[in-house]
Amino acid sequence: MLNKILLAFLSAAILASVSCNSEQDDLAKAQQCLDELDVSVTNNKAEECLQYIDKYDSQQAKILKCSIYMTSGGLVESKIVNAYKALKEDTQANKHATYMTLLSLDNPTATLALPKAQNANAYCQASGVPGLQYLSNAILVGTSLNATIESFNGGSGIDPTDTTAMNNMIESMLTTCTDPAATPTDKAKCAENLETMGSAALALSTTYCDSTEADKDVCGQINGAVQSAGVDPANIGQALICYLKDLKFDANTGTCATN
Repeated sequence: MLNKILLAFLSAAILASVSCNSEQDDLAKAQQCLDELDVSVTNNKAEECLQYIDKYDSQQAKILKCSIYMTSGGLVESKIVNAYKALKEDTQANKHATYMTLLSLDNPTATLALPKAQNANAYCQASGVPGLQYLSNAILVGTSLNATIESFNGGSGIDPTDTTAMNNMIESMLTTCTDPAATPTDKAKCAENLETMGSAALALSTTYCDSTEADKDVCGQINGAVQSAGVDPANIGQALICYLKDLKFDANTGTCATN
């Protein structure tokens, strides 16, 4: 099941004793609630599992809350597997953008799932677990990218089963959002999720990408964006769009520039 995949490397933490037996019982109920979900369909009922652990603030509770919001937003095993494959395939048109967009929460759409990605990220970061912190930030960037794609396509985001259409949608969005001559309407669409995207990228740069275990494929783009844009989240978001398009970010103009 999804939550088992997300938490496999945290089994020791999940099974650790807690100070109150009632909390331990409620954590077990929340875990069972997640285990019994049918992950072959969208899990609109996942957030019902929160009822058992809403009042708790332990690390175990935060980990479960993170998993619940991810599940509610539509994260399934296949997304993680497909995203990883895209990152490792050199033939992928834009593997870095594709990797993060494939991780996006999209139940019922990326735009509507963005608050779920933000909720998940808050609990994942608070858990203090590096693996979850990295994954949730990558998901938040990807959901922001997919939400921007939706704004250009009448509410329709990427379809992971149609590689050609998916690559075209990602590339079209990046092209428009790096074009200085884009229309004011298109520029407004591009700007909608830049702050959220930039905040997640900044967090990745200062935590995961600063570690020896960091994936250089992902962190090259992330660190480049942060180093060129400073600490303003919206600027970092725009810089990341530039880097994903193999362009540089001009901090003086707030736009992309050729290398």
